[in-house]
Amino acid sequence: MADLKAQETTVEGRSTVIVSGQLTINTAPELRSVLMKYVKRRRASLLLDLSGVEFMDTSGLATLIEAHLQAERNRGTLVLFGLRPRIADVFKVTRVTSLFKILDTQEAALEALKGDGQ
Repeated sequence: MADLKAQETTVEGRSTVIVSGQLTINTAPELRSVLMKYVKRRRASLLLDLSGVEFMDTSGLATLIEAHLQAERNRGTLVLFGLRPRIADVFKVTRVTSLFKILDTQEAALEALKGDGQ
């Protein structure tokens, strides 16, 4: 079974989860439990660094969609950044890019959250 690491940290006062490894049916539940701690909070913003994700299947994508929808329900924001081309292709092929705020860099992700009062 491939490993997944989800390191929780704070960057410029923003909750950030740095994800690395393979996001699959076997590892998605681990990431889900980490993400839900944040997105179930009212008006929470969360940065999700996916630059270390080497592979993602539809279970991993479903986990991210669930987190996004939960954040939205609670008037929060989930911002993804650092997607490798192979991972970005998963979003494009499945046509879910419009659901997410996806940026190239951490700096751009932090900038996107400025002024949200969180």
